[in-house]
Amino acid sequence: MRITIIGAGNVGSHLALTLYQAGYNVLQVYSRQLAKAHPVAERVGATPIHQLSAVSPESELCLLAVKDDAIGAVAQNLSAFLPKTTLLAHTSGATPSTVLSDAWANWGVFYPLQTLTKGQPADFTQIPMCIDGATPAIQQGLKEIAARISHQVHLVNDEQRATLHLAAVFINNFTNAMLQASHTLTEDAHLPRDILTPLLQATIQKGTRQEPRKAQTGPAIRRDQQTIERHLRQLANHPELSTVYKAITSYIQTF
Repeated sequence: MRITIIGAGNVGSHLALTLYQAGYNVLQVYSRQLAKAHPVAERVGATPIHQLSAVSPESELCLLAVKDDAIGAVAQNLSAFLPKTTLLAHTSGATPSTVLSDAWANWGVFYPLQTLTKGQPADFTQIPMCIDGATPAIQQGLKEIAARISHQVHLVNDEQRATLHLAAVFINNFTNAMLQASHTLTEDAHLPRDILTPLLQATIQKGTRQEPRKAQTGPAIRRDQQTIERHLRQLANHPELSTVYKAITSYIQTF
């Protein structure tokens, strides 16, 4: 299958390399800035392009790895240059399929459920791939592609994918923000950054082996109000962290 990657950022660059390593023919890599498309394309033997009008009509699959709010416009623009037989699939967790289906008959979703950063390695065999498509045949075709790169392939509809994306924000984005809060506090106290790493690792292990509420510890679940008040006094110089502390404490106490 001849594949064109629309977008050379975090997701697009990883998918280009992973699909290439799986034996797929990556024809082109598009970015609005040719300088960004070039290094990705060079790694996979593809042609870098910076105009949607240059997308090859020989592309059998176009993967849209662009910002969520650009997916609809890019799909509309490509309809002027590509045959209707081309399969157009976006890679977004939060964007419904209707953004494509309103303008494109052969649409699909090819969503890697993982945080990806350009230039940092990612093992796609361990990344769940969430698939959807306009027809059972398209769903099957995308599942077969996904199965070449991942051990976990799931057929996920729009509503399920939206819920997954919301849950992913909590487990990834918010967790990372909590790591930054921890870093801020330990840095203020001139403590080494990695002193809390064993605790973080134990938290993840316990929370993934059982229902997380059953693994919950700490002053909030114990209703230890004296400790909670002491922590809030310590956060007097960090009002934003104090707000977060109160909100999460309140949530934990619903367990």
